[in-house]
Order: sequence, then C-alpha cells, then structure tokens
Amino acid sequence: MSSEEVLRTCDGCGASVYEQHIKNGIARKMDGKLLCAHCVEEIKDAHGGGEAGLEDELAPIEFDNDEGHASTEMTSTRIHKTTESTLGDKAWDDQKYKRSLDPNSVGASRCRTFHCRISQGAVDFLNDQINEWLDENKDITVKFSNTVIGMFEGKHTEPNLILTVFY
Repeated sequence: MSSEEVLRTCDGCGASVYEQHIKNGIARKMDGKLLCAHCVEEIKDAHGGGEAGLEDELAPIEFDNDEGHASTEMTSTRIHKTTESTLGDKAWDDQKYKRSLDPNSVGASRCRTFHCRISQGAVDFLNDQINEWLDENKDITVKFSNTVIGMFEGKHTEPNLILTVFY
C-alpha cells in the first residue's frame, strides 16, 4: 500500500476497503454506504445469490483521487469475535491464575485487553464483545479501564483503539 493511498472502512462491518477493491468492483456503494466484498456477498446471498436486480443497489464507486497508485493485494478482512473455539481449549480459563477475584477489593486482580479498528462498525462490535464477556462472567466486577490508540500489526499495520479492562 503506498503512503498516498486512501484507506476506507466498510460501513457494514468496519473492514478495510482498499482502492483496488473499489476499482475492481468487489467493494461497492449501496444506499450511500461503502460495503466490503464480504458485505456485498451477504447482500447477494440475501437476494437469491445472483446479481440480478442488484446493479443499481451495488454500483461500483471510484475514489476522488483515482490516480495510478501501486496495486494492492486482493485480500479482505473482517471483524471476527474471538471465542474459546477460535483460540483453542482454556483460552479464557481464569483458573490458571493464582490470584482469586475479589469483587469487594479496591484494586484489580486481573486485566483483559480488547482492540478494534477505528471505525463506527468496529467500535460497535467491540462494545458488543465487551458486554457479552461481562454477561458471561457474572463474578467479574470492573475496577477501572484504560484506552489508548496505537498501531496493531497484522496483514496491514493500522491504528486501533486498545481498551484494557481491569477487574
């Protein structure tokens, strides 16, 4: 990705949408919202799996600065919930820690860190993930939390909202 390339996010799920995706028509705009390849496929599936009748809804869009930038690899990312099944057995097992939870103490016994890209869809998903985690763990009392914005490395290095919950 060149330093001048504009990176946008999907209004449906918060995934990165690259200029090359838009040029090739796999990322599209619908009802004023930019959608990634996965969200476009979900809409196609909801309409019977084909493109018939979707041309008006899913018209390809172009960037304002549509100049000759370097080609970007045709990959797509999505936000996925991390669960025990995706991380393996005992991924979230608090029994491995020696210090017991004390909901009545002033200080925290443990912490858990969450992160997401900086987009409305990703932050909404992060909120859901934290609330589900709290609902599943009734013995947790949040003592305090901390947020910071920093770079996360994956396929692409991009800014993330990093939230640490101390409990």
